[in-house]
Amino acid sequence: MTDGTTLLDVRGLSKHYPLTEGLWKREVGRVRAVDGIDLSVDRGETLGLVGESGCGKSTAARAMLRIEEPTGGDVRFDGEDVTAYDRGRLKRFRRRAQLLFQDPTSSFDPRLSIGESVAEPLRVHGMRDRGRRRRLVERTLERVGLSSNDADRYPHELSGGQKQRAALARALIVDPDLLVADEPVSALDVSVQSSVLSLLDALQAELGLALLLISHDLAVVRDHCDRVAVMYLGEIVEAGPVELVFTDPQHPYTRSLLASIPVPDPRARLGNDDSARRVELTGEVPSASDPPEGCRFHTRCPAVIQPADYELEQDAWRGVLRLRTRLETDAADVDVGEIRERLATERRSDATPASVPDDAVREAIRREFDLPDRLSDPDAESAFDRALSRLAAEDYAAATALLSRKFSTVCAQETPHRRSTSRDHEVACHLLEATDADPATEGDPPAE
Repeated sequence: MTDGTTLLDVRGLSKHYPLTEGLWKREVGRVRAVDGIDLSVDRGETLGLVGESGCGKSTAARAMLRIEEPTGGDVRFDGEDVTAYDRGRLKRFRRRAQLLFQDPTSSFDPRLSIGESVAEPLRVHGMRDRGRRRRLVERTLERVGLSSNDADRYPHELSGGQKQRAALARALIVDPDLLVADEPVSALDVSVQSSVLSLLDALQAELGLALLLISHDLAVVRDHCDRVAVMYLGEIVEAGPVELVFTDPQHPYTRSLLASIPVPDPRARLGNDDSARRVELTGEVPSASDPPEGCRFHTRCPAVIQPADYELEQDAWRGVLRLRTRLETDAADVDVGEIRERLATERRSDATPASVPDDAVREAIRREFDLPDRLSDPDAESAFDRALSRLAAEDYAAATALLSRKFSTVCAQETPHRRSTSRDHEVACHLLEATDADPATEGDPPAE
């Protein structure tokens, strides 16, 4: 149970990886794996960090612990700046903050016995008495549900669940204050996941640990965490108490993640609004080396804000936005010449691409992007049809400029600020009204 005292406080943390080319390794870009995240963990608290694979969760954990050097930001542990630690202070910090790895098999040296591996942190931190190290190893192995005799076994002799318990013993043997568990059960059979998670809960309560639990499984977070932070493409998009976020999610991405949680009864309601069960994401996750402008989720968002001048059905608006995004990203990806060749083949054997009328090309593009024959809003239809005419004439630049001008959205233009919707509940989304909460800035406490 948390005592309300912050142990780990992260502000504006970023981790970028340079992209280089040529003999002289000239930097041509950066992979923004983590791009300015804020989070905190109180003593005795469990914070869940969730998101799709590749969103930057594990990189964030390594940067917080300085296993990898952060590119920027501020990490404070028990009030001290971790990023300013020298080698000696960093070593002492790592005794107090331990990492539990995802794959228990690859995290053990197969040449060392389990006892030797578990005792390694003690030796690194200066305990020279082998007898004392052995006694602490046996006691800690028993605490995590293993036998003291397992100290003489080797990793290949243990099951996956036993190895993860041994990995937990190795992390706990130096009596840390913070445990960062990176997908601790994702590599285990379903039958043993629950027992390992229950063990974590029991040990946290017994030892007063602060726990950062990284997972892509929201069911695990719901059952074992006090608060949750939702991460997408290197950024935190929503954070708050688990009960509040799960029953009243505010960000469309959070709703889509919650909709993926399997339930025994498909008719069961999810929170206060079962519409989340019908959320569908379109498109691929953008590259972290070239993230979208504005809100990074807008290219897949099912609720992206429409232009103020139009009233369109959301599915049709999404189709228009997909075409616009495709043209802006790579106009050649909408190959009008290929469309003409396909249509010519479908019409008759002697037809040529040049004989295919522009109307047929425009109709084919509408079908490809799941658009109706006519948009419901006359003004929107007029602008869109003009853009299609330019596209059919293979004037990609004019078509792209027209779509960008006539079908703009704040979601693609401005980065959303974090806003407090209620106590301790923060969301970064343009859909939220700004009248009752001022934008939070980095380092500011949540508005109440």
